[in-house]
Amino acid sequence: MINFDGECFISLKTVPEELLAYLDSLPLLTHHIITVKGKIPFLEAHYFSMMAHLRRFRVEIPMNYTLNFFQEEVGQLFKLESNKEEFQKVTLKFYRTHYPTPVTPVTSICFLIQINDLSMLVEDLNLTLYKDNYVYAGEFSNLYQTNESLRKLGQVFAYENGFGASLLLNDHKRLAESTHGVVFLFQKDEIRTPALSEGPVNSVFRDELIEFLSKKNTTEVIETEIPVFGIQQAQEMFLISAEYGWIQVNQFRKKVFEKKASAMIRQEFLKYLKNQL
Repeated sequence: MINFDGECFISLKTVPEELLAYLDSLPLLTHHIITVKGKIPFLEAHYFSMMAHLRRFRVEIPMNYTLNFFQEEVGQLFKLESNKEEFQKVTLKFYRTHYPTPVTPVTSICFLIQINDLSMLVEDLNLTLYKDNYVYAGEFSNLYQTNESLRKLGQVFAYENGFGASLLLNDHKRLAESTHGVVFLFQKDEIRTPALSEGPVNSVFRDELIEFLSKKNTTEVIETEIPVFGIQQAQEMFLISAEYGWIQVNQFRKKVFEKKASAMIRQEFLKYLKNQL
């Protein structure tokens, strides 16, 4: 079931040809949201994040693109969905309705909304390092769409070599992110994650987890530069994204990670998520 610019369809096969023409180009913006029992935690944060990113792409944002509008459009799909798992992934994709021209450089846009099931825990995943291409360490890399093709290449590389995911380096050969989300490392009483200046995706899920962890008196969260050797110095490691959920890393190279502290944080954070409804 999809919502294409305000109208619901069973699948893309049933979408009118004139609407399908909008999909000729890659999505302008892709935004993933985790929902709990059909409701959206951190709704305002998601809305302002989407609007801020759309403005950077120099497009005409319709006046009816309000917070309530998107809440209602997502709600339409949930009313039609027969399978209602506790956690689900809502994906919003925005497309230009035509290519920019000298006459109309700022184009209008449309949107596509899809709902999929989401597992909030993947355990015992082994990582490899993808080094064929690098993420640019800059603000534009903080947008999800910028390095999506690179993440897919790294994902294929991991699968071809018998791994569950790949770590991606930036052009300074430091850790940027993974093919399956933002990287968090436990080192003694600290949790380290690549700073935004290192090139990871700046997602609402990342921001909210960092804020949640910062409120815990027992743990200090540090957004910093992380060299490759720093990964193997960590005691525990996990990946998070609204696309893949929470991934508990088992091994990277010869380093086998523990899982006790991160498993406890996962339980506490999921409880925190549910309390935001």
